[in-house]
Amino acid sequence: MRISHKYKFIFFCSPKTASESIRKLLTPYSDVLSTVYKERTSENPFYSHMSPYETEYIFKKKGWDFDAYNKFVFVRNPWARLVSLYIMIIESEKCPEKDNKSDFLNWLYTIKTYGSGGGGDDSKRWRKYGTYSLDNYTSDNHGKILVNRVLKLENIKHELIPFLKELGLPDIENINVPYINNRAKKYHYTDYYTKEAEQYIEKLYSYDIKTFNYIFGK
Repeated sequence: MRISHKYKFIFFCSPKTASESIRKLLTPYSDVLSTVYKERTSENPFYSHMSPYETEYIFKKKGWDFDAYNKFVFVRNPWARLVSLYIMIIESEKCPEKDNKSDFLNWLYTIKTYGSGGGGDDSKRWRKYGTYSLDNYTSDNHGKILVNRVLKLENIKHELIPFLKELGLPDIENINVPYINNRAKKYHYTDYYTKEAEQYIEKLYSYDIKTFNYIFGK
């Protein structure tokens, strides 16, 4: 998460959408830098993958006008995003032997797009929110979407800089757009799915897929 009072923006870090790279890019323009969940304080309660709903609540407590900020987030192909999240989980748990289709599928059928999300300790919000559908991550308890703009990760080189120029960030055209998906991959994300699992995710993430025209394998 990054917050700028000067340029009136809030960048929300939906897990596994290049959020670390974009946080780094936005740091020079930001007044508030997020911390890790376990290190948040009353002075800085904002942690990296905080949801818009949580943020709105804190803004109200601080007397800040949440509606006055341009709030944006990235979305990613959910089939690819879930594989990326799964690999991050097994790496964090030091279980490289679980990097296979069978273990991935066993995990896949345990996730939720809300609530406990991807499971794990409550402090691991990257894992919890990593399986949220975009509508669940960005909405309040009444289903109202709390962000102004959703950018597609797959179109980052074409969408990010023009959007940041709209926000009034100076010299932004000279910034290098982060290189996405530079992690060495053992398999393509499609290799992790059966046809049944592919269709299961298509139903589970129908909002993301239909709204942003995602297609399995592309």
